[in-house]
Amino acid sequence: MDIEHSEDKIKGTTWRSCFKNQLGVAACLAGGLFAGLVPATSRYVQDRGYTAIQLHLFNDVLILLVPLCIVAYQKTNLRLKDYKQALHLMFQGLGRFVNILCHIYAYQFVPPANAETVHNASAPVFCVIFSCTFLQEDPSCATIVGSLWCIAGVVLLGYGSFVNKGSSTDWDVGLGMGLAIFSAIFHGAMNVHAKGLAENTSRTMMMVYTYVISTVCAGIALCFTSVTWHLELFTAAMLSLSCVSTAFRVLFFYLALKLVEVNAISALYQVNVFPAYGLQWLMLGFVPTVLEGFGLGCVLIGTSCVAIWEASARWKANRHRTFMKELNFTLPKK
Repeated sequence: MDIEHSEDKIKGTTWRSCFKNQLGVAACLAGGLFAGLVPATSRYVQDRGYTAIQLHLFNDVLILLVPLCIVAYQKTNLRLKDYKQALHLMFQGLGRFVNILCHIYAYQFVPPANAETVHNASAPVFCVIFSCTFLQEDPSCATIVGSLWCIAGVVLLGYGSFVNKGSSTDWDVGLGMGLAIFSAIFHGAMNVHAKGLAENTSRTMMMVYTYVISTVCAGIALCFTSVTWHLELFTAAMLSLSCVSTAFRVLFFYLALKLVEVNAISALYQVNVFPAYGLQWLMLGFVPTVLEGFGLGCVLIGTSCVAIWEASARWKANRHRTFMKELNFTLPKK
């Protein structure tokens, strides 16, 4: 009877874990769909006079409202412990400012869906490089193979941008691809740095300081740029859609972060290529090329390799941990 009771408890725990994973997958897919609306709408607004700094400021102000509400509700202590923590949080804020600014500027020089896909495919590769260098984390074979597929996809997408450049020059395309990759480098560095910072800093505190510093930087930069504030009704609607989609993308990312591995989130977020390329075609007239199709295929293969491997490893580890607990064994701490 005890054995049957233990098996029932293991099955119940497994089903609960599966249900949480399904919720995490649903959050990732929802976040990816919202993320796919951002590139084309951002480029549409930029083509009509708004700058990347303005978009950056509006996005960060909207996102900042969420952690500020959490701080007010939970009465979180935001006092800094020492100057080292302040410097680390300053790096996160400045890094986000540079990262997002380069990311949005890239939309202006190349088809925005291409820039988005190049950024999303390159960022996990740089995460692997930085985590190996600074955190001494050895990547799995699946991660290495997936990264190589992503690199191949980035190369094809970059070449496809030269074919599908529209009125842009070769210089514009090269600059746009460079900005997207440079943004991915900062994104990877910030993710690795945030992992180390999270050991002695709460997630809420990290978000508040990061977005406050980034917002202040955008506000200061806005004072030194010539900007347009008046927009037509449809353009204003596209600006609102871009900002709200960015906010929902971040919201669903943090919801999924509690339920799904980070590598799996990066892979599942690649679903954004479908609304991104579709909306780009409808709004901006960039018809996807064959090379871009092959590039997207390589990116999806690469991210799927990482996602499947991480999901399988986590499922086995959770099942083993549950089984050992039912047998009253103490698992060694790593």
